[in-house]
Amino acid sequence: MNKKVILPIISGAAILILSASTVINSAGVANWSGSPVDGGPGSGGQCSACHSGGSSTPTLAITTSPVFGGTGFARTYVAGTTYTITVTPTGSGYTKFGFNTEIINSQSATTTSVADFGTWGVAVGTNTKIWPASGNGGYPTCASHTSHETSNAPFVFTWKAPTTGTGYIYADVLGANGDGSTGGDKVSGVTAYTLTLASGAGIDKHVDNVNELSLYPNPATDNVRVTYTLRERGAVSVKLYNLNGELVADLLNSTQEVGVQANDVHLPTGLAKGLYMVKLTVNGQQNTQKLMVY
Repeated sequence: MNKKVILPIISGAAILILSASTVINSAGVANWSGSPVDGGPGSGGQCSACHSGGSSTPTLAITTSPVFGGTGFARTYVAGTTYTITVTPTGSGYTKFGFNTEIINSQSATTTSVADFGTWGVAVGTNTKIWPASGNGGYPTCASHTSHETSNAPFVFTWKAPTTGTGYIYADVLGANGDGSTGGDKVSGVTAYTLTLASGAGIDKHVDNVNELSLYPNPATDNVRVTYTLRERGAVSVKLYNLNGELVADLLNSTQEVGVQANDVHLPTGLAKGLYMVKLTVNGQQNTQKLMVY
């Protein structure tokens, strides 16, 4: 039997749940995340149906950029934001790992009533694959591995949050000993997270943990100093968008401490003249300023 893997995720406006899959199938397997629809309506299909006997239970770490708001299993998302989601399997005694993840709009156990929550983006790197719902026989879109990882390497994909609503992510990971059989392997437990829309997260609103976002010079040609004050330590990203809301460039990604922050960033070479939006995101909350390029 093929091996499958699923992983867990958390976010404010949606629920993310990850589940593990087996790793014998190096091409990955779709829709075995442990969600209510996996393996057939109501089955909660997981790779543990075939893989067992491992001496230790693998675990996984889920990180996102920008970071979801909230804490614990209750997380929040910012409407329309594109998140990079990273699933990193860990565990001793296994030479290979795989995964499978779904982000769905319902916990119903029927495929006809369950759809994707938000919009799936792309796989980042060659070890991850997106399986579109259109080719999954009525099952939701999911992410899985294209090749098993032998060194706890992360699986990465992008996902765009919807404008509103509550969603669910199902996921887990599978650790395999690489002997070509389903014995000596083990699946992590299914982890569930709830994502809900962050309140007051509009694109033009200042957030509670940031003061005085400013850009200098403005208008600018190639370099811009982005200055702001952080009221709490956090994961910070600065992105450049055109007026159609399309991402033009990632200008900054880092974790920063409380206090005044001044960052010199470089605009893309050959950037067309005109008006753009610079979006600062701190711990999932946003602040924006207009930037004129000439």
